[in-house]
Amino acid sequence: MSFINRAFASTTRNFGKTIMLLLIIFILGCVISGAISVQQAVQNTGTNIRALLPAIVTIELDHEGMNAMWEQTGEWPEAEVLTPELFAEIGALSYVKSYDFSVTTHLYSESLERYRPETDEPTYREMMGEEMHRTHESFSLTGMQSTEPIDIEEGLIELISGRMFTQIELDSLTLAALISEELARKNNLNVGNTFTLEDIAWDTREEMEIEEDFYIEENIFAQRSYDFEVIGIFRSLAEVNTGDAWSDEFLKAERLNRIYIPNPVARSSFLWQMEQQIEMFPYEDFFEEGSPEDFVWYQNVYSLHDASDIPAFRAAVEEMTPEFFTVLDAAGDNFAGIESSMESLSGLANIILWIAVGASVLILSLLITLFLRERKREIGIYLALGEGRMKVITQMMLEVLVIALVAVTLSLFVGNVLAGGISESMLRNDLAGTGYDMYGGGHWGGILDQMGIASDISTDEVLAHYNTSLDLTTVATFFVASIGTVVVATIVPMLYILRLNPRKIML
Repeated sequence: MSFINRAFASTTRNFGKTIMLLLIIFILGCVISGAISVQQAVQNTGTNIRALLPAIVTIELDHEGMNAMWEQTGEWPEAEVLTPELFAEIGALSYVKSYDFSVTTHLYSESLERYRPETDEPTYREMMGEEMHRTHESFSLTGMQSTEPIDIEEGLIELISGRMFTQIELDSLTLAALISEELARKNNLNVGNTFTLEDIAWDTREEMEIEEDFYIEENIFAQRSYDFEVIGIFRSLAEVNTGDAWSDEFLKAERLNRIYIPNPVARSSFLWQMEQQIEMFPYEDFFEEGSPEDFVWYQNVYSLHDASDIPAFRAAVEEMTPEFFTVLDAAGDNFAGIESSMESLSGLANIILWIAVGASVLILSLLITLFLRERKREIGIYLALGEGRMKVITQMMLEVLVIALVAVTLSLFVGNVLAGGISESMLRNDLAGTGYDMYGGGHWGGILDQMGIASDISTDEVLAHYNTSLDLTTVATFFVASIGTVVVATIVPMLYILRLNPRKIML
């Protein structure tokens, strides 16, 4: 009888021991299957959630790092100003599809009215108290430096009338502007019309606190005016869900009242305002440290090829930029909370996996050794009849592997089902306990929020993408890990056969 036939005969003849070994491998296999299923589900969920996020990021100050330094040293760190040259260097990274940077300024108008959406939510001024008494409306102006801005490329706005800036206009002090259709309709403006905005430096030298009625003609320190021509009218397509209805309405109002102008014009306005501040407060240490040029702050936005590139891009940027700068993505702390919860679950699954593998090797090694000792006389007879030791070892391993293959196959499905229900419940509780999605993107008021590309991911959306269903990778990983564990656990007891002396056994 061949060793293969002996292996199958032994398996069926010793039915009780076969069932015992099968049950032990099945139980251990369920634990290994569950741990691997959870790890694969966490990895796939992270990939799927990332794919839903816009691949848009911005480089901003690392406020957490700055606060940590303040708490440790009692000194607030000084952050450098990033330059257009550095933005271009970062834009050359392989992860970047396109990028844009701009200077933001604020101008005023006595004639142009802000658009105020009709909503049941309280307006910004109502939220802050009484309606502020101003003779001038305030407008946020965003500089542009590209003829194909990210706002249009990413579908945040669309041009419905007129044209975009030419490169010549973007490189010069051309008083051209893009406005929203709501702002245009509110002020009866069309393409080709002009409107006046003013740079105003408010005289705050004698004011300890700014009262509501401060912004009037008598308190103007210096002013100059611009006559902008409307060259295009855009429609805002962005929708933001920060998790707070009032915040959403405020950001919507800011977007619809935003005016796009060439970067040199915005930069000129910013420098003029800094010059007035220096003139009003010539002895301030803050201004003595540099010229107005040193205070020009550029907002930046990078569009990446894939949202999965964000971690690698962040690491590369933090090596290229000065201390206290980091990369914020559209989900911000929102996705960080998700990642933290999933990493905790994955870490727990990893610990369970290694404990299960270690326990499997120990338990199976002891059990198989015990079975071999009981079959010592049978093995001695095979050896006495001239059977090679390797064939005897192969027979014993074959017996174990046949049983293991059946047990492992059953445990794959049972462990996967059990892990799916338990791990999803754990993830739900962890996300609820973290409360990460209460505040939406987590960096409200940043450039990404203002653009309308901040992303809020709810617990239900995360769980909808959490899927422990078996795929080829999970099945292959499980069988390699499980059968590999059984093989390792079987090899050690087989050394017992090599040490057997058939003559002593038969005596």
